[in-house]
Amino acid sequence: MKHIFVSILCLLSLSASAQKLDAIYPGAILPDNNGVHVNAHGGGILYHDGKYYLFGEHKGEKSSSAFVGVTCYSSEDFYNWTNEGVALAVSNDPKSDIVSGCVLERPKVIYNEKTKKFVMYFHLELKGKGYAAARVAIATADQVTGPYTYLKSYRPNAGYYPLNMTDAQKNATVKVSDFKDWWTPEWRKATIDGMFVRNDFASGQMSRDMTLYVDDDGKAYHIYSSEENLTLQLSELSDDYLSHTGKYIRIAPAGHNEAPAIFKKDGTYFMITSGCTGWAPNAARLFSADNIWGPWTEHPNPAVGEGADLTFNSQSTFIQPVIGKKEAFIFMADRWTPKHPIDARYIWLPIQFENDLPVLKWLDKWDLDFFDKGGQTPPLQNDYKLVWSDEFDTDGKPNPDFWSYEQGFTRNEELQWYQSGNANVYNGILTIEGKKEQIPNPNYDKNSKDWRKNRKFAEYSAASIKTVGKKEFLYGRFEVRAKIPTASGSWPAIWTLGKSMSWPSNGEIDIMEYYRIKGIPHILANVAWGTDKPGNAQWVSQTVPFSKFTDKDPDWANKFHIWRMDWDEEAIRLYLDDELLNETLLKDTQNGSIGNYTNPFKQPHYILLNLAIGGQNGGIPDDAAFPLKYEIDYVRVYQ
Repeated sequence: MKHIFVSILCLLSLSASAQKLDAIYPGAILPDNNGVHVNAHGGGILYHDGKYYLFGEHKGEKSSSAFVGVTCYSSEDFYNWTNEGVALAVSNDPKSDIVSGCVLERPKVIYNEKTKKFVMYFHLELKGKGYAAARVAIATADQVTGPYTYLKSYRPNAGYYPLNMTDAQKNATVKVSDFKDWWTPEWRKATIDGMFVRNDFASGQMSRDMTLYVDDDGKAYHIYSSEENLTLQLSELSDDYLSHTGKYIRIAPAGHNEAPAIFKKDGTYFMITSGCTGWAPNAARLFSADNIWGPWTEHPNPAVGEGADLTFNSQSTFIQPVIGKKEAFIFMADRWTPKHPIDARYIWLPIQFENDLPVLKWLDKWDLDFFDKGGQTPPLQNDYKLVWSDEFDTDGKPNPDFWSYEQGFTRNEELQWYQSGNANVYNGILTIEGKKEQIPNPNYDKNSKDWRKNRKFAEYSAASIKTVGKKEFLYGRFEVRAKIPTASGSWPAIWTLGKSMSWPSNGEIDIMEYYRIKGIPHILANVAWGTDKPGNAQWVSQTVPFSKFTDKDPDWANKFHIWRMDWDEEAIRLYLDDELLNETLLKDTQNGSIGNYTNPFKQPHYILLNLAIGGQNGGIPDDAAFPLKYEIDYVRVYQ
């Protein structure tokens, strides 16, 4: 977990106040406009009048108790934050609930359109009482940055039972005092059956780690850890957001969840939580529901890759939609440092989606353009290190230090004329364009039997680029993030060829091909090598009907996906969005006599990216679909 414990990039030192940031660096010092590490922990975001406002706990050098209050920072870009001061100050009055030295945690602010008030909720523990109070507290302000006026604290929903608690559970007589030992099967069953709810029925339910959520209809909800942190509760707030209506449910009874963070995508509610292990990190939990009132379904840990078992050494606090970007959400978490609370770091990561579920993957650095490119990054495992990449960050032609072009008619009796003009980089994306256009064939010979010469014109154009002689690799992880055209006639590919010998004895690896087989679209992942016959290859091919992907996601073709090859001394493994499609063992890939019985996959290979049209496999082009666009976000090689 090197990325977790090492400070990321010296450029984020406290002296960096004059340097404007253009990215998010999870786990690094986050300097404000004064060059001081942002001090707003366990917090949440409110977007208002063109700015993000971050509200959080002010931590001290040696104490996590509240000696200052809730601080506020603002940002227009989510990278650079301005200190707006203390939004809610603790009191000097020893009779006040929020007297200096109390425990004030996880503040969240929402705006009420009807009352034009900014409303702050937070978890409050009374000074000197440990965590016995378990109250929710409320403050309001007329301005987003405050000052906020403290109103009250209490335990919510006194005298009300949850909507999803049965009559049998409400009428059960088992009490907390009946159990000498906790965590026994009998105690757990009693907890699930509402023992703590009944215990706190008259005084109100415990409320600790919490968040707020305002739905599309303006209804607001308070989600909090209750029942001795054993069960989450979700409660409806009044129309003015200043009280609870008594309408609430229990989520994952006895599941021991805290640190809830909630968002909604495509009508589905998602909630990421943490287990209860004090200041120590643990594996995140994920829940989903089609209705905010449930039922809520638990899913596996949304974090994947190195450090996932500890949520990258952090704990969730909030999930913020990115304003102006569709289906873009930022997972916000804290990396607590109880021995030096003020130094707690912020772990802010983009939420990705796989199989319609949120996924969290570590990134040392990222920016909000991540979401414009589809927002997918596969987990990087083992000890791979990046040895080469082209991120296509410079507008114009592909980098000539990396890429050269194929020209003209090339293979498979394809219809397109390859030319460099059809490959261009703009706004971080390489686009290979297929065009319907007539191009004279300078090699035309009407009497030739060679298809490359006996065509007077090419009716289509496209591009094929390759790294031959420039970037060649023996073994490693190859990743390409791309969006492919799928119209009839499209034949996009990501592939490699060995640098020595002629085809197929040089070895071919098709990390991705797409074309139609008997009129049915397929995704292919192939490996080929030489035999005893010239031009004849031995193939290991996996052909997957395209419907497998579109049945799960009808919009699949309009999204970027990650094709990956893991290639070592033993095998070639080809993946699509982390799903293994083809595994070929190198012990089985020896060339025939033409290739001198060598193994073509124990030599360096170069990379090709191309868009073919028609030909032996492409099918009949759908002219109405032109121009075709094959978009590549990046090519990366790890070893």
